Amino acid sequence: MILGEKQSLRVKARHLLTGIDIDLRQAASRKILDQLEAWQPWRAAQTVCAFSALPCEPDILTPWPVEKKIILPRVAGFNLNLHFVEHAGELVVGSFGVFEPSEHASVAQAKADLILVPGLAFDPSGTRLGRGGGYYDRFLKGVEGLRVGICFQEVVFDRIPCEPHDVMVDFLATPEGIISCGPRSSPPNSGE
Repeated sequence: MILGEKQSLRVKARHLLTGIDIDLRQAASRKILDQLEAWQPWRAAQTVCAFSALPCEPDILTPWPVEKKIILPRVAGFNLNLHFVEHAGELVVGSFGVFEPSEHASVAQAKADLILVPGLAFDPSGTRLGRGGGYYDRFLKGVEGLRVGICFQEVVFDRIPCEPHDVMVDFLATPEGIISCGPRSSPPNSGE
């Protein structure tokens, strides 16, 4: 039953995302980055695990974040491995047509101050709706850091069904602001 509900929500999310004009997507992506840059946990973070955006996802790497060590995932079989990346020019087209670090990039530990998490949709409790491959759920179980879902406001749904293998995010960042997703969301000295 949950699987069917998730599939229905995926169809809805894809429809909403493809309906967002490219100029609006770029402006909303910039607003999300502005929200992050004004947020104390971002300002305090030294290491940020980010992601290369698909065409319908928020692009939080343009412009490239300064004064942060950036880690990006690279698809390796059914898993994601982490690598340090100093600038966008180091990225190569990888699995699923996504820009990712090359196999020769420096390997990073499975730990970051902030982990920016993509998704088709999220809900205010921190439940993430992925694309169905389970890559990020497997990845997030093995990486340490404050998890921040990144999405456009259009795909913040009231409720997304949650299964035992689903990994929740601690905060949700949209163009409208950054919200806490629950009691597990209190980083030390967050100032929030």
